[in-house]
Amino acid sequence: MKDRQNTNGIPDSEIEIEPFDQPVESDPTEAVEEAEPYFAPTDPVVRVDEKGETQIAGGFGTGEALERHPTAATRGVPSDEALEDLVHRALRLDASTAHLHLKVGVARGVVRVQGMIEDEEDAENALAVAGDVPGVVDVIDELSRPE
Repeated sequence: MKDRQNTNGIPDSEIEIEPFDQPVESDPTEAVEEAEPYFAPTDPVVRVDEKGETQIAGGFGTGEALERHPTAATRGVPSDEALEDLVHRALRLDASTAHLHLKVGVARGVVRVQGMIEDEEDAENALAVAGDVPGVVDVIDELSRPE
């Protein structure tokens, strides 16, 4: 009787088949040493409860979408760090405030503008430019004026 051949042209009698009763390699170090492919475990940890039902122990969800509460990022409001960058950029790009050396800090959308200014007009311009940035809740004037 002639040996059947598989799709690679190798007779089936020459193909080594591992028995199913032996566990598959699960130690990555040993798999590398033996040049065997390693497959990480993907099955969830399960436990059997008092009723005899199998329950997923943890680490895997049900697959149902979680109900999420809107956060600042999902509502389109930038984070404080992003808002600080936007305010700095607006102050640098506005002709009335580009020459000023100002520091900006943001906490929960509230902008604090600090620095030395020449006159009240510079203060009004800086506060107005900072307040016009989308996402700014309030602007606190901490500017120093000459005496």
